[in-house]
Amino acid sequence: MIVLGAIRAGNGKKLSLTSTNNSALNAGFNLWGDGGNRPTVIELGDDQGWHLYSQRNTDGSIQFVVNGQVIPDNYGNFDARYLSSGNVYTKGESDNRYVQNIQRGAPVWPGKVDEYGPNEAPAGCFLTQARHDPTTAYGVTFAYRPLQMWVGNGWRTING
Repeated sequence: MIVLGAIRAGNGKKLSLTSTNNSALNAGFNLWGDGGNRPTVIELGDDQGWHLYSQRNTDGSIQFVVNGQVIPDNYGNFDARYLSSGNVYTKGESDNRYVQNIQRGAPVWPGKVDEYGPNEAPAGCFLTQARHDPTTAYGVTFAYRPLQMWVGNGWRTING
């Protein structure tokens, strides 16, 4: 049966099936089922295979599947309903969680130390200069700087 323009259903309402006759492939809807796990499937495909289908499962639920990528024009409905708590972060939340830059802080000169040299820079700091002090037999002067990191919206000194 060939019907051009429309298939009528109901009182004056219609479901249109049209073609501009310039498609590279034939396309069609197919209603089928396998009598088991897929009792009712409505499928859209073309000569190269299926594009998408809607399926009624045996438990009454519906599954909608696309053979490819879904690219919505409007992301307005992608909100908190689709986010698992604690599993997804916005760009801002991610930026606030990770180190984005490192720098040396201002130098600290703790003064002269004895002949055995400096013990250790404080936690989060590193030695940046050590030199002999000619005014003492074994004295050494040294400087250390704190290591700082940019996380979120400010510099933080590493303290441990």
